[in-house]
Order: sequence, then C-alpha cells, then structure tokens
Amino acid sequence: MFGGFFNRMYYGDPRRPDLKKEDVKGSRIKIFFTVLSIRFWQLIQLNLLYSIFWIPTYFLLQAHAIMFVETKDFNSAAFFLMLIPCLVITGPATAGVTYVIRNWARDEHAWVWSDFKDAWKANWKQSLLMMLINGVVIYLFSINLRFYYINSANNGLFFYLFCFMIMLSIMYAMMNMFIFPMMVTYKLNLRQIIRNAFILTMVKLPFTFLILVLAVALVYITFIYLFSLPFFVVGLTFPAFIVISYVNWIFDKYINNRIMDEDKTASDEELES
Repeated sequence: MFGGFFNRMYYGDPRRPDLKKEDVKGSRIKIFFTVLSIRFWQLIQLNLLYSIFWIPTYFLLQAHAIMFVETKDFNSAAFFLMLIPCLVITGPATAGVTYVIRNWARDEHAWVWSDFKDAWKANWKQSLLMMLINGVVIYLFSINLRFYYINSANNGLFFYLFCFMIMLSIMYAMMNMFIFPMMVTYKLNLRQIIRNAFILTMVKLPFTFLILVLAVALVYITFIYLFSLPFFVVGLTFPAFIVISYVNWIFDKYINNRIMDEDKTASDEELES
C-alpha cells in the first residue's frame, strides 16, 4: 500500500526523471522551480536526516524560550555558551547537506546518504572549526549587543554602537550563506573562504540580504507552528535550497567564469608554445 509512496520519497517520482539540458533553458527562477518539483521528496528526506543533528540546539532554544517567559531575560550568557557545542555538532552535517543540495541546485546527481557521508568525511575539520567560530562570534555579539542596549538609554553613543553591532551581525549571517557552499566546492583554507565570503556578500549586498530574510523567515515560520513539526520536515533544507541556488548563481557569475577563462588562456598559451 505504502511501497510506492516510500519509493517515490527515496528515489523520486519515476514519471519525473532527472532534468535534461532542454528542460533547464530559461531563467534561473524557472530552473529553480523545475528542480524543486523534481527533488521535493529528496529534500524532505534530507531534512529529516539533517534535523537529527539540530535536536540539541532545538531543545536548548525551547528551554531558553521557557526561561524568557519566566524571567523576561532573553540574552543569557549561559545560553549562548551552551549554544557553542550545539552548533559545533551540526558542522560536518551542514557540509554534507550543502554538498548534496548544491549538486541538486546545479542539476547534478547526488545520493542523499552516500554523498552526504562523503562530504561529511571530506570537510569535517573545516566545518567543525567554522561552526566553532560561529558559536564564539554569536556569543561575543550577544554580549556586546546586551551591553550597548542597556547603556543606550543614557548615552547616545551606545545606541549607535548597538545599531552598528546589529549591522555587523547581519553581515556575518550573510557571509555564512557563502561559507559552506564554498567549502564543499573549492579547495581553499578557512581564512580564504571567510575572506571570499565577505567579498561576495558585498558584491550583491541588497540581493543577498533579501535572500537571507526569506530564508530566515521560512526557518522561523516552520519552527514556531505545529509544535515545530514543519521545521523537522522542511524547515532546514528548503530554505537551504533557496540560499544555495542563489549562491550557485553568484559562483557562476563571479568565480566559475573567471576560472574557465583562466583555464582557456592557459590552454591557448600551451598550444602557442
């Protein structure tokens, strides 16, 4: 009875095979929705797998929300310290999910489990370190934001510093849109990845901000409704698919084309010599 349903969920709908070149002609938006319709069940399956690694963070957020209702203190240093190891746990899994979704968004083949595992193994060191950095940065932002907010009532300078810290935090969040896709795509050290993520964020700043807002809104909506059930089904990989589809376009526009031109120039020079 349910065999066909689970087969479609794992392998995809046989009536909707992988895309061909003629299927993806047209705008990026058309390609996005075409790929989304074909990879719908695989995205759900990948979300269920990925959400396992977010369970500690989920329960920590729930506990902190209850504490906020009781104490009205949202910014707890203990909470952000506990958040650091929870985020570190998600690092290798984030690399694996990013690799799989990156391939799907480029209409390249990827298995949910085997490619997830291979990308995990290939990027676990960088991804663990990157999530550790993210956790520490979030902790430092939280301390500074709380300090500047409390003192802004009596000093206008602290209000401007508070606004400046908010801008920095948003900028850092936008940089994270590029960090993991770059990690699983190019052979770069972490310093180069972070530097290039900053550059690419600044190149298309308004569009990158809009994509970030859309992705965060989807995560938030799925997290707060129906006891967070949608979050564990679609709340991670569907926003990631939006972000990575956009990032693939940025990579093609500003990195991949340049690499192809350099390779072509090098080949031409070899032929001339």
